[in-house]
Amino acid sequence: MTAPTAQAAQSPQTVRAAHRRRIARLAAPMAAAQLLAIMVPIVIVAILGWMGDEAIRVRSLYFPLAFLFFGVQVAFDVTNQTITALRTGRGERDVGATTMSVAVVWLGTGLALGIGLSLAAPALADVLGADAQGKDLFVRFLRWMSLANLTLAWPVLCASALRGAGRAGPAALIMLVGSAVEVAGLAVLGFGCGLDIAALPLATALNGLTAGAFGMVVLARTGLLREWGWRPEVLGYLLRTGVPVSLTNIVMFGMNFAFVLMLKPFGPDVIAGFATATTVQNLVIMPAVVLGSAAAILMNQSLGASGREQVAAVLGAALRTTLAVYAVIVPVLWLLRGVIGHLTAENERIAGETARYIAIVGPSFVVLGLVLTALMALEQTGGARLALAASAVYVAGSVGIGALAGRGAGGPVPLYVTIGAMNTAGVLAVLAAVAFVRAQDRRRRTSREEPARGAAPPSPVRPD
Repeated sequence: MTAPTAQAAQSPQTVRAAHRRRIARLAAPMAAAQLLAIMVPIVIVAILGWMGDEAIRVRSLYFPLAFLFFGVQVAFDVTNQTITALRTGRGERDVGATTMSVAVVWLGTGLALGIGLSLAAPALADVLGADAQGKDLFVRFLRWMSLANLTLAWPVLCASALRGAGRAGPAALIMLVGSAVEVAGLAVLGFGCGLDIAALPLATALNGLTAGAFGMVVLARTGLLREWGWRPEVLGYLLRTGVPVSLTNIVMFGMNFAFVLMLKPFGPDVIAGFATATTVQNLVIMPAVVLGSAAAILMNQSLGASGREQVAAVLGAALRTTLAVYAVIVPVLWLLRGVIGHLTAENERIAGETARYIAIVGPSFVVLGLVLTALMALEQTGGARLALAASAVYVAGSVGIGALAGRGAGGPVPLYVTIGAMNTAGVLAVLAAVAFVRAQDRRRRTSREEPARGAAPPSPVRPD
């Protein structure tokens, strides 16, 4: 009896429970890695704060540009993970050629981006408002960071290959090693060697080189490095999956930047409280992002097995798990909003603003969690364009309606109400994602039933 046949013979409740267990096994180590990804930048900013105001100012100027590097990283990370999951489903354990091919394209893209930013660095310093004293330092910092970010391709692709192969634990360990090296390197080089802000590019490069070498050892020991060479299909997957995912992240950054501009008339305390609240929000949405990505890996592995698997049940299991998680997280967050505000800021006005944002927007995090789980899964399983369109509508609605609602207002409450309302309206995106996946399942089921009606055997259906 084949695996699909055996699964079909099981009761729906048994199948759903099996999907939930598989998602949980993948999601737990992925959540640890995601938490590191959120916490390490906070630790780095804290270390830079001890180096002096100049270091913080340069890092603040660099912050918007860091999203460009992150956007490139996400595109190739997701592309490699998607291809590896599909190949794993087909029983192909060799990821060397895929990972190397993705790395070559990443390095080419990264070099082009780095050269462009390096040439434009003086002009960017002026646009971002660098003073005469800090301009030269910012230009040098940006150019060195452009080079240092290239080294991150190595550990990121090793980790994404392991996740795609269903080995999320070793993947998280790679990111842990890299994060520890970067933080320790920044502290030692910055304080011990007196390099100050110049230590950050070196620490980033140490992260990439050390974690990358460790990642190669892990891949080799798990038997996943068996084939080398160029795989041209990575370009197609990059355009269909990686680029839309990257654009989604950039669109979201633009939305947050617009929110800050809208809040500017209300003073720095409101902006600081909003920034703190959105940092808390990033921690809160992490489980949804991880569950969606874990579901995508399992869906792609199933699709790779035959090209005709029915994967809506996996998405359904992920959404039910997300709902259960946020049914606990959101009430606790809402009840502790005042405590959270005072834990994150000594200033009473900033703490109060953080609590107010959570009070108004917090209840909508239940739906937001479902939206993120659905869109993360959709982005990696052939629905990246639909996910990008949904994100664009959400951003346009939040920014457009928020601007209209806040016009002439004496405070940020109308904007917060708009954000909460748009989060809640995101249930439409969840329904659209489920409908899309079910339609894809029906298409695969129809193609599988063609031979029974006397048609020629169909070629495998591409999941994307």
